[in-house]
Formats: sequence, structure tokens, C-alpha cells
Amino acid sequence: MRSTLTGRGLMQVVVLHLQVAQHAGPRTAGLTLLPWSAGLAVSSWVAGTYLVPRFGGRLLFAGLALLAAGVAGLAATFAAGWSPLVPLAVGGLGIGLFTVPFLTVALHGVQPEETGSAAGLLNAVQQLGATLGVASLGSVFFSAGAPTACWVAVALLAAATVTGVGMTRDQVSASGSVRRTAAS
Repeated sequence: MRSTLTGRGLMQVVVLHLQVAQHAGPRTAGLTLLPWSAGLAVSSWVAGTYLVPRFGGRLLFAGLALLAAGVAGLAATFAAGWSPLVPLAVGGLGIGLFTVPFLTVALHGVQPEETGSAAGLLNAVQQLGATLGVASLGSVFFSAGAPTACWVAVALLAAATVTGVGMTRDQVSASGSVRRTAAS
């Protein structure tokens, strides 16, 4: 939920910052998000096709690290008044590398007859996270500015990383079997 909270809330912060602080029009603000979407599309395809079968759920940590780097880059670019295109591309790559292994790990232990219910619950939690993200990061944006909202997002991603450690104790191998890691 923390990663969804961060991603959805952050998109609102980016668009609001571009429109309110930099006086960009809605079309420009929307088109500025293209590197995020392109990075997400490419990295999620690569993750699902090549990386998750090879590295399993641990890949989500690489995604969280890239996402945090992209968000930290956004904080710096917003503070300096630079273009956010590169940090958005890095963040998009990170969210794509995170999403596929996260969903794989989250739904791995679910029995086939419970898949629909589990996916529905996961979707509901993601929607709740998105709602909380828009509300919380939007509030931080309007009270303290875009750079501060980005640093709050980085802190939330750090908390998501801690949560991910617990989720990936049982790793899903390429064959679909579960193997215990050394931390277990």
C-alpha cells in the first residue's frame, strides 16, 4: 500500500507543481509524465519476461531503490527549478521493476480457487493506498512545497522496503516453488 500511496500521490504533486509553481498548462503537465509511463511500461515488461523468473521477489528491492532515487531526484530538480524528465524516467523504471515482483510475491501462496478474491482484496488495498497518497502528499505539497512532499515520499518508500523484507522471506523461484532464504 505504501508504494501505491507514494506513486499516486507523487503524480498529483508533480502535476500540481508544474501547474501551480511553474505555471505550465495542463497539456504540458500531462505530457511531462510520459517518461514515467514509458519507464514503467518498459521495465515492467522486462521484469515480467526476464528478471522475475531469474531473480524472484528480490527484484522488488531494486525497483524500490530506483523509485526512491527518482523521487529524490525530483525533490532536487523541483528545488532547483530544473526539468523533471530524467528523475521521472528513473522513477518510472523503478515502479515497473517493483510492481511485477510485488504482485508475484503477494499472490504466490494463494490457492487457485481463491485467486479472484485475493486479487480483488489486493486491488482494494491499492485503491486505498492511492486515496491516502493523494490526500497526504497533496497536503504536504500545499503546506510545505513539492521538494518536501518528495522527501516524504522517499521516507514512505523506505518503510515499504522494510515491509518488503518480510514479504520476500519465502522467495518464489522460477519453477514456482518456494524456497527459504538465509534470513528465515
